[in-house]
Amino acid sequence: MRPNLLRRTAFVLVCLAAVRFGGDIRALAQMAPVQSRVEPHLSVTVEVFCSETKLRTSNARIHWSAPRATLEASGLRSLAAGKQYLEATVFKGGFDKGLLVSVPISQATPERPVAAQAQDRKSKLRAFQFSLIEVEPPRGPASAETSEMGAVVEDLEPGVNYAWRVAIDTASGRIVSPSATSEALTCPADMVGPTSVPKRRKP
Repeated sequence: MRPNLLRRTAFVLVCLAAVRFGGDIRALAQMAPVQSRVEPHLSVTVEVFCSETKLRTSNARIHWSAPRATLEASGLRSLAAGKQYLEATVFKGGFDKGLLVSVPISQATPERPVAAQAQDRKSKLRAFQFSLIEVEPPRGPASAETSEMGAVVEDLEPGVNYAWRVAIDTASGRIVSPSATSEALTCPADMVGPTSVPKRRKP
């Protein structure tokens, strides 16, 4: 089939689908997979640690950064200016297969965590039941050559290998970072409660 005929056929299919959804092209857009472009200058690092406030709770601190020139080329003044998502998978090739969870980078605290959202029924695993509990604001002045941010996630599944990446919606399309991997720690319950002091006997 010739390219022109392919394009006309695709256009007809899109129009028919739009009619099927009541002419609302937004409903069709929500069904279509999001096309992403890997931005090599958007880098991610991961540091795993055990929670200091919750027993047997494995956490991770994720930092990401990008040169200011890279962001401006995508129509952003800084990382915080774009709609950002933290994405994770525990499957080999999970990002390409859609086997991942996504957490919107929003205001989150330990009292008001943001739960990860599965993108596929197969992704509803214990490993994906973690929460975003902290977001660090951009570091340095707005005029800095590099824009940096950070976040903390809580309650990872111990011993499981995670792949992490950051996705950002920009005026020129959706960009994603190369992935960074880490293994969730196994955190023992090594916190010791207060010891009682024996009372002295009266002489």
